[in-house]
Amino acid sequence: MTIRDLSRTLAKVCETLAAAILLIVCLINFAQVGGRYLMGTSLSWGEETMRYIMMWLMMLGSVTAVYRAEHMAVEGLQDLVSPRYRSLVRSSLYAIGGILFVFLAYYGWAAAIRNLSQHAAASGIPMVVPYMAIPIGSVLILIQIVLCWISGFETEVHE
Repeated sequence: MTIRDLSRTLAKVCETLAAAILLIVCLINFAQVGGRYLMGTSLSWGEETMRYIMMWLMMLGSVTAVYRAEHMAVEGLQDLVSPRYRSLVRSSLYAIGGILFVFLAYYGWAAAIRNLSQHAAASGIPMVVPYMAIPIGSVLILIQIVLCWISGFETEVHE
């Protein structure tokens, strides 16, 4: 398996997990709205659960966005320079992003550990679950950045 294959696989796995989470969020939201307007009651834990699992959706989706270079700033800034310098601009942006994600992983881990004993009020979800989205997602994004650096930042659209 090549570095590019590993990068593509990481992106696909994260994309699949993010899609599954999005489906769950949609189902909970549908149950919330349907319950509220059809039966006059809604799930007491629904909104809170959606909020917490959407943190995972955002972080996992970001791994795939890095692979595809679909972050808005990357494409916008790359278009401002000549094609000759686009790889340098992309590398610089990912280096800056990488520094951010190192900090997010470090401080996100500390925040998650501080919340080990807490539970969400309505759903009872251990608060470490939503908090861990930040350090785990940050590490996965960092891995994807390194894999993209090594594989050369393909200029054509990824599959």
